[in-house]
Amino acid sequence: IELIKELPKGYRTVFNMYVIDGYSHKQISAALQISESTSKTQLFKARKQLQISPKFKKSKRRWKASVLT
Repeated sequence: IELIKELPKGYRTVFNMYVIDGYSHKQISAALQISESTSKTQLFKARKQLQISPKFKKSKRRWKASVLT
């Protein structure tokens, strides 16, 4: 959870809405007034940033695989 807090605001918002709250990209785009492709891109970048984080590598075992796929 600490890693998620370190994401840039846009990445974090989309990540939380999609992964944690279960919103679709269509719902996220409507709520945030962004395009669906922007929502998808921000989610992709958030996941990528989490995967390359040195802190993630140390805490990798605590994460569910589904969060990052």
